[in-house]
Amino acid sequence: MFAALRRDFGFAPVTFSLLAASVALFIAVELAGPKIEDPKGAHHAFGMVVVLHFGGDDEVSGPFALWDGPWWRWLRIPASAFHHANVLHLFFNVSTLWLLGPLLERRMRRAAYLGFWFFASLVPLLPEYFLGSTPLGLSGVACAMFGWCLIERQFDSAVARRLPEQAIRSFWIFLFAMLILTALNVLHIANVAHFTGVAYGWLNASAAHHRTGRRAWVAAHALLPVAIYLLLHPFWNANYHALLGRRAEDLSAGVPHFREAVRRDPALAHVWLSLADERARNGDFLAAWRLVIDGLRHNRSSSVLTDAARRVWTMLPTDEREAAREVLKTAFAGETAEWSERLRLADAPAPVFNGWLLGEPVDAGRLPLEEDAAKPEGRRGRKRPAKPIDPEQIDSAAEGRTL
Repeated sequence: MFAALRRDFGFAPVTFSLLAASVALFIAVELAGPKIEDPKGAHHAFGMVVVLHFGGDDEVSGPFALWDGPWWRWLRIPASAFHHANVLHLFFNVSTLWLLGPLLERRMRRAAYLGFWFFASLVPLLPEYFLGSTPLGLSGVACAMFGWCLIERQFDSAVARRLPEQAIRSFWIFLFAMLILTALNVLHIANVAHFTGVAYGWLNASAAHHRTGRRAWVAAHALLPVAIYLLLHPFWNANYHALLGRRAEDLSAGVPHFREAVRRDPALAHVWLSLADERARNGDFLAAWRLVIDGLRHNRSSSVLTDAARRVWTMLPTDEREAAREVLKTAFAGETAEWSERLRLADAPAPVFNGWLLGEPVDAGRLPLEEDAAKPEGRRGRKRPAKPIDPEQIDSAAEGRTL
């Protein structure tokens, strides 16, 4: 066995080393998983992009490690390609690359081959992130090698012998079968990454044999920095603006981000609450009322906003309550009576505002973290004291992995 491994390493050392690194990473994640309260956090700790959410604010979620952090945080994207969901996923990718990798490695300079691996682990994943998924695995690299072989086998008889028409047909059948399984919701497969990988490998091989291919190769790679920048700064994403608001120095500084977040996605109830908190802290309870009612208009079943509206009502001075009723009437029209009863709009002396709406301080950049992702359904995790949001920490929940 070891003699065969030494032979393979001598035949394709780069391929063997990279596959060995992926296997070692899988083992490290599996060993670290039990030591981390959320097993999925092990992937995050070892550099993979995962979807995180605030423990007390499940609505605000996203790949926070890409949205906030040092400039080199984008390297988590190619690092994610070396992670795998399970042994079967790892086996299929490693076996495919063990077949195709040496074909490329023998025909490329070592630096060029390493560059191909790097970009093939980066480029196929980019469109998946833009679509909102967090893929993992080396299948994008395998598909890129397959795309390379589609062109190279026309010029190299050894490649054609290694990959006959039957093998090519089988690979295409596999790719389209994954599309069907995803459509039927049997598996969650990164099909966009697969076909992007095929196109990327085909482009690389075309660039080596055609002048127009070289121009297309240069143009495509010149656009990569733009794509990566947009991925790190998704200005169209409401959750991204909500994160910026949480990371602001104080609540007032976060208001522009919170307003943009609810403009793009009014369903973020906790963000409406942050906006109302900021107005209440400044003594403008009528403005806080308007924000809470506007939030309720978009989130009619939100218990958080309902409780906040009841608190704000008790804080409203008597001379502002008629204006507050008009705000409610404008928002809910024919349902005003029902909402008045639900919110308990009974006249009462206005108490002294204690500084927050939810019964506990809300500090910008801080939010209680609740560890409930790793618990069985029906059980709520215990809450920890509030601490600064840090994308490098692994105590937020992870979700949304795509193979």
